Amino acid sequence: MENNKPKTGEKGKRYQGYDVNKVMAQNSRQKKPWFWKVLGISLLLTLLIIGITAGIAMRRRKQQTNYLSKINESNSVDILLDGHSNITVSKTYKGLKDMDDYTTTRFLKKSEKGTLFSYLKTEGLEEDYKEVLSGEKLYRYDGNYTYYYGLVGDDYDHLREDIESEILQLEGSESVEEQTESTDIMRVTLNYEVQAGDPYTKLYGFETGTTIKKVLTIDIENLIVTSDAESVNDEEIYVYTVTFDGENKNPKFFRSLKGAQDTRVCTVYYDFGGGDEKKYEFKVPVDVYFDLLSHDDYTTYMEEECLIEFSKSQMQLQNPQTDLTLYMKKGE
Repeated sequence: MENNKPKTGEKGKRYQGYDVNKVMAQNSRQKKPWFWKVLGISLLLTLLIIGITAGIAMRRRKQQTNYLSKINESNSVDILLDGHSNITVSKTYKGLKDMDDYTTTRFLKKSEKGTLFSYLKTEGLEEDYKEVLSGEKLYRYDGNYTYYYGLVGDDYDHLREDIESEILQLEGSESVEEQTESTDIMRVTLNYEVQAGDPYTKLYGFETGTTIKKVLTIDIENLIVTSDAESVNDEEIYVYTVTFDGENKNPKFFRSLKGAQDTRVCTVYYDFGGGDEKKYEFKVPVDVYFDLLSHDDYTTYMEEECLIEFSKSQMQLQNPQTDLTLYMKKGE
């Protein structure tokens, strides 16, 4: 104990008290590495979870996209007709922006030679009509008169594309909400957000981002869609159905043409005076009016000088018992 006593002439050290700040700083230096390690591990785990979640979402989205693509690939005119004598495609539009509700029904079959027969009927349009495409001959009946449309250029290809477009095709960006299965039928509920400029904005006037609910009935074996009911806020806007092997449909106006003995010749000079000029001749039953489908950049005239246009009124004034020559000229 004596060694702890201050020597002669030397002052003893004063008690400086408990330095809280100094102790906390020391403790902080001791604990700081562990804190950052824990924080780093937490951040890594969080990023890992986010990455895994994003990866799962991307895979799921890719799987859904592939699934929707397979459905589209499984629905076409040829596939639907394969193994069936005929199909009937019905489409009903409701709540349109500038039109009343209407329905189109198209009956399709193939002949033994493989040519397509199509019978289209509309109900609810301002001017309803019935239309038959048999091979490359197009007839239309408006309730009063029958018209024969001469197909020139790539008209037939466009008509086939129009028919093909009536078979259901998904947008590809739908999300699957629910899916249930029975013995051979699958019911799938999809959600689709309206995009700028798509048909939903033009036909219905929906704003971008509006959610369309689509309820599909699908054949499990071949992924053929037999029905599609679409709605917005539980209000039905569109119904699509496909039926197979129904009763053969051949409208009366078209059947009556087969008995026609007398015909007239309607001649069309397509691209008259141009580099792709081609002459078409059509044998049209007497009393059937001749007309042409509209062509962008082309005007149809009634004489070589190309002065008198073959307008709708002129078409209606034609004598359906005499030959007719028309000239389709491309605009300068």
